[in-house]
Amino acid sequence: MPPRPRTEFSHDIRKAALIRADKRCEAELPWGERCPCVLHPGFYRFDHIIPDAIGGSATLENCQVICIECDAAKYPSDRAVIYRTRRIQDRHEGTRTAPRRPMSGGRRSPVLRKLGTNELIDRATGAVLSRPSSIDVRSL
Repeated sequence: MPPRPRTEFSHDIRKAALIRADKRCEAELPWGERCPCVLHPGFYRFDHIIPDAIGGSATLENCQVICIECDAAKYPSDRAVIYRTRRIQDRHEGTRTAPRRPMSGGRRSPVLRKLGTNELIDRATGAVLSRPSSIDVRSL
């Protein structure tokens, strides 16, 4: 499923949100207080409280006016939620792709790495494999 286009807030919603904000940042700081920043023209953003990528609508209830600093701090957490939601949706739909190169010794790897001895064992045959970077003294 291709990502849907981002929905922007309409002009009327932006005006109403700016009036509601009363020239102050509406972001909530991690300890629960409201950000004390005063909003100046050009130094604030209209932000989705529930990110648009996970179903947040472009309504006044989902709009907040925040300063650029709060927006920069909020974006990484939004991005983590968006990526997690996409991974869950892909798993639910069965469209999750396997990693391109399996990690050595991982579940999808053809070899198993024994802990402690650092030996590589072929999963299919059970044979012990020699490491390509080491010298096999048995062949000398």
